[in-house]
Amino acid sequence: MVSERMAPLGRDPLTINPKYLRAFLTVARTGSVIRASEEVHRAQSAITRSIKELEGGLNAPLFERRAYGMLLTEFGRVLLERVEAAFAEMQAARGGFRAQCPQGRWNDNAPVFSLSLSRQRLLVFVDLIEQRHMGAVADSFGISQPAVSQVLREVEQGIGVTLVSRTPTGITPNGLGLMLSMHIRRALAELRKAEAEVASLQSGVSGQVVVGTLSLGRNRLLPRAIIALTETYPNLKVSTVEGTFEHLAVLLRAGDIDFVLGGLRPPEHMIGLSSEVVVEDMLGVIVRRGHPLTTQAAIGFADLERARWVLPQRGTSTRTALELSLRERSLKAPSVIVETADIAITRGLLIGSEFLTAASPHLFQHEIDAGELEVLPLPLPASRRGIGIVQRSDSKPSIAARLLMEGIRQIHLL
Repeated sequence: MVSERMAPLGRDPLTINPKYLRAFLTVARTGSVIRASEEVHRAQSAITRSIKELEGGLNAPLFERRAYGMLLTEFGRVLLERVEAAFAEMQAARGGFRAQCPQGRWNDNAPVFSLSLSRQRLLVFVDLIEQRHMGAVADSFGISQPAVSQVLREVEQGIGVTLVSRTPTGITPNGLGLMLSMHIRRALAELRKAEAEVASLQSGVSGQVVVGTLSLGRNRLLPRAIIALTETYPNLKVSTVEGTFEHLAVLLRAGDIDFVLGGLRPPEHMIGLSSEVVVEDMLGVIVRRGHPLTTQAAIGFADLERARWVLPQRGTSTRTALELSLRERSLKAPSVIVETADIAITRGLLIGSEFLTAASPHLFQHEIDAGELEVLPLPLPASRRGIGIVQRSDSKPSIAARLLMEGIRQIHLL
């Protein structure tokens, strides 16, 4: 039997036990324990016990018990919005199976689709699909490998389809397994948001927001917004996750981060995502203060032909934009002495030498403000791009996430 010890999956442990949610949702919609009991074919005592378990876990009353029925409290309304979103994710999972499995070959009413499994089983399944090794998952949860295998077998038998291939070194999820895991992750993320929002109502605005950060959002917009947010709401916590856009987009689609901040991507990279431009950005040619080019009476692009450059690798958007700007003026490609995308290395080389780089001034704003670096008056309009916020198209941001996003917008307006 799998224990209820929680594993470190996602941002925080999950207090809400999903197997009680169907009862809560039915009572919320019908306004009555009696009608809910009839609709889900469970005893009234079982419905009442499910509600009490949820209220005990959240330490908040979800209903006002009236003679004429059950009325949602403010806490209950917050939970209902997130529970509906979680069940919508599982309905989407059903749709995925319906599209890929022959009719009659799978169980539309499997417990996993109504989140009727315990939170532990859901978390074990998702972690197994991610780690692909039963021993690693068993160690994470402090349970036996047979218990992990039991969870997988229970999910597969419930649906009536195979979700993974077993190998001597672990498991390999198939497309259905990956799709189901993604929707469960999103559903659990909605429940974590519910817990944070209930806690906010109880003790003033509190909770946690997790931001995926790209280089163009880190130096100026996000730090200032975090300072303003935490000064106003000291109980809020912020975590950041760094990585490539592709990596962060995977986490965003899975519900593991609230939004991404940084340079926006073309539409073909944004399937299922929505973007909002906060500020327009354009590359600049950056040098140290006192660089020989800064002392010339006049400077033109032709002066760059003799320069020694620090640039990211060929094929990156920055280097491509610079090469295009030079080519449009019939100038040769830049002489790249150092290839690096590391901001700290680039900063040290610029300050200590006569190297040039092409980059967003946002990346070196502190050094520019301190007078250590300068931007040459040579605009690169072909490099114009938006810096902004990326969310899932169907997301419902938590209170904490909404406050931080609004703070980012306000920082831009200052």
